[in-house]
Amino acid sequence: MRLCTRAQMMLLAGVLLVSLSLASCGSAAPASPSESMTLKVAQVNNGIGFFTLYVARKQHYFEQQGLTLDPSPIPSMGSGSKLASAVEANAVEVGVGGVTDVFTISRVDAYIRMVGAISTDLLLDVVVSKKFEQETHLSASSPLEQKIQGLKGKKIGISSPGSATDAVVTYLLRSQHLDAQKDVVKVNVGAEGPGRLAALQTGRVDAIVVPPPAGEQAEQRGIGDTFISPSYGNVPGMSGQLFTVAFLKQSVIERKPQAVRAFIRGLAQAEDFIQKHPQEAEQMLKEYLKLDDALAQATWQATKGSMAASPRVSEQAYEVANQFHVKAGLIALPLAYQDLVATDVITSALSGTK
Repeated sequence: MRLCTRAQMMLLAGVLLVSLSLASCGSAAPASPSESMTLKVAQVNNGIGFFTLYVARKQHYFEQQGLTLDPSPIPSMGSGSKLASAVEANAVEVGVGGVTDVFTISRVDAYIRMVGAISTDLLLDVVVSKKFEQETHLSASSPLEQKIQGLKGKKIGISSPGSATDAVVTYLLRSQHLDAQKDVVKVNVGAEGPGRLAALQTGRVDAIVVPPPAGEQAEQRGIGDTFISPSYGNVPGMSGQLFTVAFLKQSVIERKPQAVRAFIRGLAQAEDFIQKHPQEAEQMLKEYLKLDDALAQATWQATKGSMAASPRVSEQAYEVANQFHVKAGLIALPLAYQDLVATDVITSALSGTK
């Protein structure tokens, strides 16, 4: 009887060993807790489109979710193309940048995924000089068609070729059957720094495509005025489009699923705070962008409606962005929502499921 029992135990142990061996062959071993709850996150710059991340860090929402950012504070890469390259090279696990960058990198990597909406308006304005307004007899209140026609033959500042600022120029001119390569002169003025407004002030450019608060600063200093603003609804076809997003590779989701979900929940907390505490958010925006009271108030009024209320990526906002990129010549064909947006990951993160 004892021999029979011992033989059965040995047989059972053998079956368990074989089962464990087969299971280990089917997938990679899960990351350890310390590894899975750390993420390398980077953003394009410290502009208005990344204010939500500032709120999340300021309020310690990522820490509350048990997530460690490496490094902290979140580094800026200086341009969307550099950020996209860092994500593709695995130097950055989660990038926070423009939809333009995601669409561009998806051409070479079919496993890029969006995991959070940050802003849902194109936060780029066309700002013109006072001289431009005087010469053309146009202002912000002029009909859109006349304003776009007024740009013909002018020098327009963009951050770089192929950027979202470049796309805005192309989109607007094409809407009036103008050629962005022939009918205007594009001038590269960089993505950051006071040089952009200096270019407008000195006459190096007649107009410039910049994010808030550059337009508000131009108005405050008497340099120029915000001429065309998608976030104000000046361009119906561009209203409500997805603009700033969090994106990563599918392999990061698979390797660090809990960390990715914690990151999404941290974003959700920050977005909820901005919606429910607008006065406090305005003060934080003032600190973030280092603005005076008047400029902070003007900037907040111009951008508060563009802050995403949830990390969920709306199909409607996505499709507006999709069509913008096609019409601006950045992509040849629309990109399918289900191929780029990790809706299941976002949903599970916000519902608290694994």
